[in-house]
Amino acid sequence: MVTGQIVCFAGRHCLLVLIALVGGGIPAIAIELGLPAACTPGRNCYVQNYPDMDPGPGAVDPFCGSATYDGHNGTDFRLLSFADMARGVPALAMADGKVLRWRDGEPDRLFPSVGDRKAVGSRECGNGVVIDHGDGIEVQYCHMKQGSIAVRGGDVVRKGDQIGEIGASGLAQFPHIHVTVRENGVPVDLSSGKVVGGGCEARGTSAALFSDAMLDLLGRGETQLVALGLTDTALEHSALVVSGPPIFPTSSSSALVGWAWMINLRRYDRIFIAVTTPAGDVFAQQTTEAMDRPKASYSAYAGKQGAPSPGAYGLTVMLIRDGKPVYKRSERYRIK
Repeated sequence: MVTGQIVCFAGRHCLLVLIALVGGGIPAIAIELGLPAACTPGRNCYVQNYPDMDPGPGAVDPFCGSATYDGHNGTDFRLLSFADMARGVPALAMADGKVLRWRDGEPDRLFPSVGDRKAVGSRECGNGVVIDHGDGIEVQYCHMKQGSIAVRGGDVVRKGDQIGEIGASGLAQFPHIHVTVRENGVPVDLSSGKVVGGGCEARGTSAALFSDAMLDLLGRGETQLVALGLTDTALEHSALVVSGPPIFPTSSSSALVGWAWMINLRRYDRIFIAVTTPAGDVFAQQTTEAMDRPKASYSAYAGKQGAPSPGAYGLTVMLIRDGKPVYKRSERYRIK
């Protein structure tokens, strides 16, 4: 008989230790899990969706928040845009193992919603790889870039080996890699060690497959500011996931606009944005209406028409929750 225990160490890794209940309980196999992409969480990649831990028709992430959707069984590590994807971000094996299955050739494209399943048929995962770690443990990777799969069935991989690149194949609303861990065919949440659909805990559990430090870095499902800056026109949110941040203004631009892009906003959240002149005066400011529902991805902006004078402009972004600012970031940008 075999049972399992998660053992976490300082830093980014944990061990999923399978213990044979014979011979004095000596560990039979250990799998060390790393990140599935060559990126820095919170800087150039982000967790957009966690598994849905609600066993019913509702949706709740492992931390009792809204960073998921009904029926989602894995964790989505996203890039901001197709522009980032085009530069090539390696997808990595999270542990040593043997490749069971792979698929390539599916195109990279974006679908407006998860309701577009019929358009991809049975290939929602897109280009993907399944790796066997023994004793019933498998990891599946989905949505990798067309033509990037670097392994084949039967290949032996080591933790950190490149298995492809992050893409947007299959049913994808943004470039990302979807990771599902299964034990004996049953999906397990990376952030809690629980079976998917097994309920949530505000801070996760000691059985998480990542350390507390890594969970903090990944955001624990909280709202994250993923990009901000200045531009010279009204922001088009749909363009952000395609092209990334808009062009930076110059003193010959026809307008000055401050903008912010956030993910995993909660219902009733508001975003405050203010742009200040080199002299410190308020140039433009705006507070959004309260969110009518949780927003997976949302952008806001404030600005005015007219060519900006050269100089250092300030931009402040605040997240307002329950009438109070819970996050604030200020930057300065020089316009020439």
